[in-house]
Order: sequence, then structure tokens, then C-alpha cells
Amino acid sequence: MNIEVTKLREYLHTKSFNYSTDLYPFKKALENLFGCPLGFLHKTLGNFDIFDRVNDQSTLAHKVFYSNYDSIIKPIYEKFIEKVVSDIIYPHKFYYQVIPTFRIGLPGNVFVGEFHKDSFYNHLPYEINFNLGLSNYIGEAALKTEIVPNSNKWKILECPYGEIFSFDHIDCLHGSETNHSEETMVSFDFRLALKDLYYDSKAESVNLKTSFKPGSYFSSKFIN
Repeated sequence: MNIEVTKLREYLHTKSFNYSTDLYPFKKALENLFGCPLGFLHKTLGNFDIFDRVNDQSTLAHKVFYSNYDSIIKPIYEKFIEKVVSDIIYPHKFYYQVIPTFRIGLPGNVFVGEFHKDSFYNHLPYEINFNLGLSNYIGEAALKTEIVPNSNKWKILECPYGEIFSFDHIDCLHGSETNHSEETMVSFDFRLALKDLYYDSKAESVNLKTSFKPGSYFSSKFIN
């Protein structure tokens, strides 16, 4: 069972895909919500120590994103999943992460608290991962991942607005270096659980203790 999804993750690893920002205006919606260009979010948030795993979701911007998610982002996101992501994954059926994980990389800081494999955090091998860059997802501010699992050879995955990429989050170490630019990096990422390979478990997310089950972390209904 896991061999098939491993091969799919290997196939998708570091691949990018384009989408229409007119049809899926994530950035416009968020800039209207925050009241400023996303690259300037750091000017509204104050100073932070270097993030670690525990606090890399702790800023006011994260609270604003999640508290307004249902009304602002959810309608765009669900349409995006059904139309764009389903085409990439076809013919696989899948459950999708109900609320994507919001990321910000402040100048002088990192957006991922430590280098890791998601398998370290209880994520299971039926998953596929996608990242969507919203602002300044370039250079050192972007995600850094192993090119091949356990290789200690690295690639920076830039993601201009209008693109998403996938990478092997289960088997490859990944994280972020310090953002030395003068703009905030903004993105979100989400995971899919392939329906035909999904199996029940007691696994939970590390921070929120959310069960990795359809109807909880993942959608209750699968996408064809």
C-alpha cells in the first residue's frame, strides 16, 4: 500500500504547477483582511525571538488568518482543491486538510521552527503535501528540502504567487533558513490523504492534538 503513495510523492517531489490568481485570489483576499501588502506584515506585528516548533504559529497574523478563515479563505480554498488540486492528483481520490497551515517568515526569522520530516510529527505515509506561496517566497525565505531522502543534499523551492509545489514531506528533511530580506514571506501549505491508501490510526497533530481522520484534520468527504 505505502509503495504506491511513496512513488507518487517521489514523482511530485519539487514539481511546480500554475493556477489562475484571478479565479483563486488568495493574496487579494488576505491583503484586504490584513489591511496591508503581505510583504509588509512584519511592520504590524512587532518583534519576535527566532521561532521554534512550538511558537511558529503564534503571531497575531496567524490568529487573524484562522479566526477569519471560514468567511474569507475557505470558499476560495475549497474551490481550488476541487478544481486545481484534483486535476494534479487525478485519478486519485483524496481527503484534504480542512484548514491549511498558514506560514509567515518575518525578516530576520524563520517560518518553520526546525528542520524535520513530517513523519516526526505523527503524519502518516498516505499523505501528499502542497505549498502555495503568497508573498516573497523566494531565496532564503523559501522552503529548503533534501533532494533525495537522507542525502544531505538540498534544494530551495521558490514559489511565486500563482504557483504551488509539492514535495516529499514524509521522507525528506525540510525547513527554512533565516529570512535576510526586508519583506515578510507569506504562504500556506496543506496535505491530502489518498482515499484508497488511508487507514485509521490514533495519530494526532503535535500542537493541536487534532486526529488525522476524515471529519477532523481531513475533510469528511473525499474529492474524486
